Amino acid sequence: MNDISHVNTQLMLSLEVLLGASILGVVLILYLNRRKIKLAWMTFRTRYCLGHLGLEQINNVRFDDGMDGYFIVDRLLLRHQGITLLVYKKYAGRIFCADHIDEWTQMLGQKSYPFKNPLFELNVQIKTLQALYPDISINGYLFFDHSAEFPKGHPQQVIHTGHIPSELERNNRHQVEPKVMDVWRNLLERAKNQ
Repeated sequence: MNDISHVNTQLMLSLEVLLGASILGVVLILYLNRRKIKLAWMTFRTRYCLGHLGLEQINNVRFDDGMDGYFIVDRLLLRHQGITLLVYKKYAGRIFCADHIDEWTQMLGQKSYPFKNPLFELNVQIKTLQALYPDISINGYLFFDHSAEFPKGHPQQVIHTGHIPSELERNNRHQVEPKVMDVWRNLLERAKNQ
């Protein structure tokens, strides 16, 4: 009986050491991959946030621009009183921007990269849709993900995961105005026929 209890004690001790080593190994792996884990979490959070804007969404809808060309809207969002165009911008780093300047600047480390003010294109797209559907409210936003920072602030039409207007939150779908719902059905049909 003494030999059996000695064997059980050694077995329990071995299991405790093995369990401790396993936990230490898992903690070490998590620590070494913490940046990748954080990036994966932030990417998931961005996708989740994007997927839960508006009451309903239609992705990648094509519209004629009136000049023998076309543009594609990343997302159309159904709101209670209208439709929102959402353009997803994947710019990392610090973004310096304002409403009425021609170029915005992206800073990655010590390098700067100017790019055309995307609000101009967004506003053209909004006006095109307003011409097609003049009876409802149509607005638009630029959505920047977690990798963008705005150290000097940003225009009102720029949103990100930490700054979502209340009009884009999901809530009671039954309060959508009938004329907005008619336009939404038209847009759904348009998206299916592309």
